[in-house]
Amino acid sequence: VPANAVLTGDLFTSGAVVHYSCQGRRSLVGNSSRTCQEDSHWSGALPHCTGNNPGFCGDPGTPAHGSRLGDEFKAKSLLRFSCEMGYQLRGSAERTCLLNGSWSGLQPVCEAVSCGNPGTPTHGMIVSSDGVLFSSSVVYACWDGYRTSGLTTRHCTANGTWTGTAPDCTLISCGDPGTLANGIQFGTDFTFNSTVSYQCNPGYTMEPATSSTIRCTKDSAWNHSKPTCKAVTCGQPPPVQDGKVEGSDLRWGASVSYSCAQGFQLSHPAILSCEGRGVWKGEVPQCLRKSSGRTGSRSRLQITNMHTLGYSLRKRACVIYSHVTIAVFCGDPGTPAEGRLSGKSFTYRSEVFFQCRSPFILVGSSRRVCQADGTWSGTQPTCIGTDDMTALRGLGMRTFHSKTGPSVGT
Repeated sequence: VPANAVLTGDLFTSGAVVHYSCQGRRSLVGNSSRTCQEDSHWSGALPHCTGNNPGFCGDPGTPAHGSRLGDEFKAKSLLRFSCEMGYQLRGSAERTCLLNGSWSGLQPVCEAVSCGNPGTPTHGMIVSSDGVLFSSSVVYACWDGYRTSGLTTRHCTANGTWTGTAPDCTLISCGDPGTLANGIQFGTDFTFNSTVSYQCNPGYTMEPATSSTIRCTKDSAWNHSKPTCKAVTCGQPPPVQDGKVEGSDLRWGASVSYSCAQGFQLSHPAILSCEGRGVWKGEVPQCLRKSSGRTGSRSRLQITNMHTLGYSLRKRACVIYSHVTIAVFCGDPGTPAEGRLSGKSFTYRSEVFFQCRSPFILVGSSRRVCQADGTWSGTQPTCIGTDDMTALRGLGMRTFHSKTGPSVGT
């Protein structure tokens, strides 16, 4: 309150208004009212009252955050005003006591220096601020997926500038995790929260199986190490009595075959392949004793244990001696030149079919059955060309068409 003045109003919160008046016959110089602003400062300058004694002035007061040089208030006395660091003076820096008892100029006020807008970094934001005036501060942070480089806090200085510079926000990257030996990599974005997936080549399994995808974290590191691809292998192929396995490669995609000991013959051509997660696929053959070549049911019999074969033959196809079953085996009938054979089993009642490649014609039986006496029904076919077919027609042979292709007969 200025000297010899009266203040009206008891609220000093934002938006409140106070009024000034002078005592006695003194006159008010300056604003008669002031408003409390949002920056916690009063609007305008503090007024003062003229003196009632000629040649003497009242005490003009000292502004907040300021100082005054001079303590005489008589006529022609000079007062000098200044502000603290971080504040700037608004109003008259010097005032003189006039003969009429009033001070020259306007009563000064000290206002805090403003540093202005500190700015916001690209891909960043201000998370805390208490203003832009002297001694205020701001705190920065970067968006998710970006890393802060530089100071995160700045202060408003007395000269009206902010300390330092706004920080840089750089995109977080985990770097290329690298390709996978014997596998495929999916994904070329290695920044924050991006994922890279892996898949193993055929014949390989992933270890660990649950780690096919990795993710880039805010620490610029992948959430776990990339998986590995381990080659799939099969165990030893199933053994065959009186036979052996041909081939030693047990890796995925490899194949093995079987051969029989001397005096034995494969029940059917067999090739087993290592597939899937290390399983042999294919029908395991048997090694059956070769026939002696004599005519009759016993000349082509192979004696095996009944429970091993898993079936029982009746009538002419088998003869039971105690607990042993004698099974008929006709052997491989052979494949004609320029033809092909369909059928893998050469035991009793098994059927085989023959076909010739175009334009060859089948001469003989296109279908043969393994009989109880160990021989094949019909006659072994051959495949003849068109020139030979013309000669056969001259002998009265006719051409027939069946499911297996054209054939010649009478």
